[in-house]
Amino acid sequence: MAGGYIGLDIGSNLIKVIEVRGSNGRVEVTALGVDSTPQDALDNGVIVDSQLLGKAVKELLKKSGIGGGQVVSSASSPTSVVVRVIDVPKMNPAELAETMKWEMERQVPFAMSEVIMDYQPVERPEGVAEGANMEVVLAVAQQEFIDRHVEVLMAAGLKPKYIDVEPLAVGRALLDIGNATHPAGHTVVIVNIGANNTDIGIFRDKLLTFPRTLPLAGENFTRAISDALQVDAATAEGYKRDIAEVLFDQMQQQGQNFGGGFGGPADGGFLDFTVPPPDSGPTSSPSGRFEFTPEPGPPLPTPFDFGPAAGQPSDPGFFPPGDPQAAPLVPGAQPAANLPVAASTGDAARDQLRIQVFNSIAPLLSELVQELRRSLDYYRTKSGDAPIHEIMLVGGTSKLKGLAPFIESELGIPTHVVNPLQQVQVTAKNFSHEYMDDVSSLFSVSLGLAAYDLVGVPAGTGKRKK
Repeated sequence: MAGGYIGLDIGSNLIKVIEVRGSNGRVEVTALGVDSTPQDALDNGVIVDSQLLGKAVKELLKKSGIGGGQVVSSASSPTSVVVRVIDVPKMNPAELAETMKWEMERQVPFAMSEVIMDYQPVERPEGVAEGANMEVVLAVAQQEFIDRHVEVLMAAGLKPKYIDVEPLAVGRALLDIGNATHPAGHTVVIVNIGANNTDIGIFRDKLLTFPRTLPLAGENFTRAISDALQVDAATAEGYKRDIAEVLFDQMQQQGQNFGGGFGGPADGGFLDFTVPPPDSGPTSSPSGRFEFTPEPGPPLPTPFDFGPAAGQPSDPGFFPPGDPQAAPLVPGAQPAANLPVAASTGDAARDQLRIQVFNSIAPLLSELVQELRRSLDYYRTKSGDAPIHEIMLVGGTSKLKGLAPFIESELGIPTHVVNPLQQVQVTAKNFSHEYMDDVSSLFSVSLGLAAYDLVGVPAGTGKRKK
């Protein structure tokens, strides 16, 4: 019997939903949809009106031809969800359980009485050498945030199955679906540029090894255009979508220098949380996976599955001392040759507008590259200068014209915009092929959520529990 779920990605600007079915690694998208998020329902990523947001989700499901069912959703908030990939000495499960109690208090800025937590060792194919440290993902979420998230799902008439997090869902969609094979040690950086945040996930052998969230994304570009050109937000958004591009020739003329959920198939395990009773301390359930089967009645079920949380706060203290731009990311790397030069449109006014739009976003492009460099340099320092083989861009702003070759030229790493629907069969009939091509990059998270149980586990990580 074919499996699969509804994948629900509630963003600050857009709600994305996908329904899939499949088996044996085959994934078929049977329905999908996208619509605006009610702005009165969220405040800085925190749900303030569960019923309003649930109603919007329900309406999107109806428009998309999805009748309801079991849903895998993502929990993401820069203020309410924290994940750390930390190194600890190699130890047995009992020792690790005791160690993580102290690590949670040291790593997480939340009151211990108000959170749920879990952890998962990263089981790499090569294992952990004697005397070496083991990697562990620690995930913590504020209880109130998860409660409100579940209320939204209930209000939408959905049956919550699992709660995952964005970086792992994206990794599942881009790295596991399609079963692409690479040499051992192949390292991919996935950059998911959303509306208010950019998630960076570094995956080695399809296993998450470094997550980070930047408070720099599409809305920053829109505001920069609006402020510089003195236009309203809607006009600025249109300029960003239709006119904005990286003008390499303009950079050269001006001499600008840019500096050069713990689970899922990506890691073979799951972070499982049980909702604690009132006034209890943090809950940990590293030993097993809970199914989310809420009983009728109050909209707060007891057990649920929570994949490793996303979001490594941008903390300068998290990186090694010294200038993060001092060492190149790739030894001997040089900027890419033959960078594209924007051709004139033949319309002097439009060409001038392109230059004005580019000049308004140029500082943000510089900042984005610097933060990417900072993150990758930290990873390389931690991993002993291990190579990074490619960068994948997804999310709405990833389609900014010239962004991928710009990042490649600055970091010396092959960079490309990816289509998360390219490796699946799409039988949904509610969108034209042209529209699908335009919006495909928006569905990386929801696709990974919906395919939660449909893709395999990398060799050496063991079988997933059923």
